[in-house]
Amino acid sequence: MTGPDPHRKDRRTFLRDGTALALSAAASPALLSGCASTAHFPAPDGHAATTVNAGDAWSYDELNGYNSRRVAQLRFVAEHGGPPALRVSVEGDPLSGLRNGQLETYDSAWVVTRDGTYDRDNRYDPPLPLLPERLEPGARESWQSMVTHDEGERALRWHVRIDAIAGERIEVPAGSFDALRVRRLIQFEHPDFFRSHSERTETLWYAPEVKRWVKREWRGSYRQKLDSRSPVMREDWIVWVLTDFTAA
Repeated sequence: MTGPDPHRKDRRTFLRDGTALALSAAASPALLSGCASTAHFPAPDGHAATTVNAGDAWSYDELNGYNSRRVAQLRFVAEHGGPPALRVSVEGDPLSGLRNGQLETYDSAWVVTRDGTYDRDNRYDPPLPLLPERLEPGARESWQSMVTHDEGERALRWHVRIDAIAGERIEVPAGSFDALRVRRLIQFEHPDFFRSHSERTETLWYAPEVKRWVKREWRGSYRQKLDSRSPVMREDWIVWVLTDFTAA
């Protein structure tokens, strides 16, 4: 499918509207630290509700999804908006790749160019959307990118399918919010040579009221390369829940 000019700022030009990827449709993990129920979600016009201003700040607890134990406290502060660049502060010992002082950058609203969300500091080329362009149930997009972790290393392939599942009312420590539940199914090359068939299932609950997600969680699996009898290995199960949002 031929998309628009690939040099446009929004970078939403690759594998639009559900082009198939060989991704497993694993069920999203059970909810932790809050409950959700079906609710109407008034979809905003594109990303109009995601406008971030310098000084906007979000705080999260990072939990170990397997035992619900809090392992870290995270804070993201927008150093500027349009697109946002968020400075990360970390207290504790996170399972994610987040480290104190990192800068999380975006090409446009929630289209990420660099983050430490998973197990490493990732740089995405082209940038990868975290949310679909149409913020409404039923929206689907498929993307691929090349990812590097350290300067000079070989770029690794990432394939991502994004599905907007449903509008929900979700409760987290910061309060109760109307949110859009978005699932991201990821197949990728891991920098560890001995890993193969690496996959992650990620879910975000995006709430326009706070301009970002009030909850985000992911876990993954892989097999050991060169061992045809290798069992499926499990990655950490990481959960973030919003504890506070402060608008600039």
